[in-house]
Amino acid sequence: MVRLDRVSKSFAGVRALDAIDCTIARGSVTAIVGANGSGKSTMLRVIAGALSPDSGSVSILGEQRGAHSSMQRTVGYAGQDLALDPEMTGLETLRLFYALRGLPHRDRDMRIENIIADYELGRFSDRAIAGYSGGQRQRLHLALETMHVPTLLILDEPTASLDPDGRRLLWTRLIRQRASGQTTIIATHDLADVEQSCDRVIVLAHGRIVGDDSPALIVAAHGRSRTTITLSSAPADIAALRDAIDVAMRRAPDNDDTDVLITDASIIVSRTHGHDGDDVILATLASQGVEYSRIERSDSNLASAYFGLTGSSAAAMSRGSDSTSAGMSDGAGARVGSRGGQQQGGGRGSGVGSGSGGGSGGVSGRGSGVGGGRGRGTGGGGRNRT
Repeated sequence: MVRLDRVSKSFAGVRALDAIDCTIARGSVTAIVGANGSGKSTMLRVIAGALSPDSGSVSILGEQRGAHSSMQRTVGYAGQDLALDPEMTGLETLRLFYALRGLPHRDRDMRIENIIADYELGRFSDRAIAGYSGGQRQRLHLALETMHVPTLLILDEPTASLDPDGRRLLWTRLIRQRASGQTTIIATHDLADVEQSCDRVIVLAHGRIVGDDSPALIVAAHGRSRTTITLSSAPADIAALRDAIDVAMRRAPDNDDTDVLITDASIIVSRTHGHDGDDVILATLASQGVEYSRIERSDSNLASAYFGLTGSSAAAMSRGSDSTSAGMSDGAGARVGSRGGQQQGGGRGSGVGSGSGGGSGGVSGRGSGVGGGRGRGTGGGGRNRT
């Protein structure tokens, strides 16, 4: 359906897309995810024909995308901004765009009625757009770009202004249109929606593809489960606790890809193979007389895989996707490798790199690692990142 062959694009010397190669199948819903500035919008604009690549080529249904576009009626593109006449009503705007697209007049009222129902525009379609909320404008924007049922629909962060109901309506329509053969490419930060509803996810970082597969396979390859153990009080001796956990993990099987971060308030465990090793940590806490008040577990998901692919796993581990780790702000925490090769980190900082008062904290280690101690840290074996 869509083919990008070594597509590159730069702005003022900054490479936004760097030799992008991918093929998107017909009848699929494909998500483009990445941090702000990773190249998502540029990639979509190049596919839509709104930008020309500096090098490489884009083809849709075997036809190379160019200035002439016999494919224009088969493509719908909803960018992040759309200029609308604020004095017109939503219904008037729908009728105008319907006519501009050259759609059959005999079907106009029925098709507009259907699109109003799909996006639940009826409550405000007879009001001037000037009085619309951001979410209402976004619903109208999506209706305008999908009323002609394009073969290829390109959406750039369409859920940014939508409330939960609006998001549900959008994804319901996309899934329904997929069944009729429509291909959708959507840039979004809503990873939970992507994991649930998309056939494929392309992960961008610095203009390059760093992940490209089905959500399930990306999670299986790169996702990490997480256990947060909230401590009843700060350990009397974090260094001793750190060493005890380190020894226990070295003796236990299947802990070669586990990270443990110890702070005054919590212990955070991240691994690729579920929660099977949690009992080692809990037994060590008991032997050291350290009490805990709560355990929170989250399975590996697309968010954890995304952070791993884009190099943000350490920061994500310290912040947490489902709970906040108290004590990180004053710098208690670091790591010790359980498989050889240690790197010291001086200063009064956290175990994931950001220090306070001078100096940075410990090193984020891929591979087995345990952390603890205020202002002292080491990075474990495996791949270490500062």
